Amino acid sequence: MAIPIAVQRFFLILVISADQSVAFTTSFDCLDSVFAPPQHSLIFPIKQKGESGNGMSLTEVEKGDALSSAFDSMVESSDFMLQSALIGQGQGHQLSSCRMPAFGHTATVTFAPLRSSCDDNGDPTEYILSALNFDHPINDFGYLCLEVYKHRDEIRGVVSMEHLRYNVLDYLNSQPPDPGKDAELTSSQAIGNDQLGALLDKVVDSECLSKLERDGYVVIDDIMKTSQSSNDKLSQWSKKSQTGQEECRTDTVSFIDRDDALECRVESQYDLLLALASHLNNKLDLYESPFAPIFPGTRENPLTNPSGCNVQMAEYGSQDFYDPHSDNSINMVCQSEYFGSAEEYIDDMYGNDVYDDTTPWRATMQKNMFSDVERRSNYRCITAILYLTEGWSVQDGGQLRMYLDSAHCEIPNTAKDTHNYIDVNPSNGKLLLFDSRMIHSVEKVLHQSKIRRALTLWMTRPEESGATGEIFFLDEDS
Repeated sequence: MAIPIAVQRFFLILVISADQSVAFTTSFDCLDSVFAPPQHSLIFPIKQKGESGNGMSLTEVEKGDALSSAFDSMVESSDFMLQSALIGQGQGHQLSSCRMPAFGHTATVTFAPLRSSCDDNGDPTEYILSALNFDHPINDFGYLCLEVYKHRDEIRGVVSMEHLRYNVLDYLNSQPPDPGKDAELTSSQAIGNDQLGALLDKVVDSECLSKLERDGYVVIDDIMKTSQSSNDKLSQWSKKSQTGQEECRTDTVSFIDRDDALECRVESQYDLLLALASHLNNKLDLYESPFAPIFPGTRENPLTNPSGCNVQMAEYGSQDFYDPHSDNSINMVCQSEYFGSAEEYIDDMYGNDVYDDTTPWRATMQKNMFSDVERRSNYRCITAILYLTEGWSVQDGGQLRMYLDSAHCEIPNTAKDTHNYIDVNPSNGKLLLFDSRMIHSVEKVLHQSKIRRALTLWMTRPEESGATGEIFFLDEDS
């Protein structure tokens, strides 16, 4: 699972020489396209004796079958791939191929043994994933690697995943922040829930909004409680996973869409969170920004909702915690002193093979890199947390600790020594709204059996601010 953390980069040198891109050919009848130099390719070393995995327990035929089967499974499950005919076979190793017409009229992907890697027995020791005729080869190849990564469990026993993991990281870390979707699409009127609109007018009123503007946060009690049966459904939800950041957080999370919310019987809570951005656009006097908005954000309606599965469900059990952090932290890389041009800086930090210097996002980054304005990690503007757990007391721990006036704190952990704080007890039906830049933590849960549960939505404000996007890492075992 890919998890955003502080700045951490990995790089992969892509193999693109014509010699290395030629597929293993002994006993093969191959199409000409296999021999064409790819725009990008990726090497998968076949696991040898002593390496983790079961590669050495498989015959050559079984290894080839496992790899071609995984490729076929990926193609069948993808909306962007079309299966091509088998283009060669020998000694159990197949040359698999598919077309990706959405990425280019003749865009082709091949997965084949690498001829130059054959051992003394004529068996390949490496496979090569190649992309040909892609319209946007750098970004599209990154997407292809991400698709392969989703099927990693089917091939990890046969080939090494290290190069794939690094390339997926490069792809994820090259993506600009998501500008989200128009908040009006999920306003109370748009979803046909007049009662929800009336509720927001009543409880998220001018007094609450004034406090949010003045203090950077507001707590609203008993806005919408969750039933015990809904909590039981959520406790059985199978799509939850650890974050992989045990050194700073130990909660379990999942991201849900409305179908998931319906299944867990929290669709009203989900709709409430999604309707907040439109309500705040109409009612909140949001702080002025020096940057131009990015569509679908506008000057009049700057807040948007995140795309996709956009609401996070988080659970904290006994002794679970989350260290001080910001939902939209200051990008310390962009703030650090660097002697050289912005072009040199970006290429040095991110690699000129990852960032297209013609994109508006990169151009904005170059323009704003060295100004005095803080560069942030994403477009998150206001965080909304709706607590779900019944019968939670202060003695149970798990309070959200909000460090006051901390929106411009560069190092989150220092807020403990430099800022006052308030604690918010996570009781059922409580809504917490706060400036996403503010430092906050989740204190350790003390109760032995209760589960602290909450839904979180990050309302975004997309603008030409030079926000770089989140930085991701992947566990070595992932």
